Amino acid sequence: MRILAALDLSDVTDNVVSSVRKIAHASSSTVILLHVLPEEGQEIDLHPTIDPHYHPPEKYYHQPDSSEEGERVPILHDRNFKILQNISDDLNNYGVEAKVSLVHGNALQVIVEQAEKEQVDLIILGSHGHKNLYHFFVGSVCSGLVNETSVPVVIVPKALKKQ
Repeated sequence: MRILAALDLSDVTDNVVSSVRKIAHASSSTVILLHVLPEEGQEIDLHPTIDPHYHPPEKYYHQPDSSEEGERVPILHDRNFKILQNISDDLNNYGVEAKVSLVHGNALQVIVEQAEKEQVDLIILGSHGHKNLYHFFVGSVCSGLVNETSVPVVIVPKALKKQ
């Protein structure tokens, strides 16, 4: 079985990873940890710096299962890659085979495309629990995904606050 875990690296990520670990370990599944970066040109650069001409060094990694030998993909958000790699390492140490994928684009479209490309059997992602007004203006990746894919989707709720 193959599981696509869509991680936005927010406060719901720990709950999603915990669910992925349990499901993948019980079913001997392979996990693809997917993080969708904003579309090219849509990202916000928040590098605090005195020099207005500062450009962070461009870093590269090999795209997992690339169709072209030696294909290299730039990483503009090295921090996110390191977080995903740590999650992947933790899952691998737990006995769950995991790999990392970072893709630029629209979150909903990328998740659907990656699910098809990787031929996954299950998609797991987190819900932030936003209210109806938010969904009206912004939309919801969770509800969009349920409508756009034939792959089963597990939506992990945001943790309840302790009172």
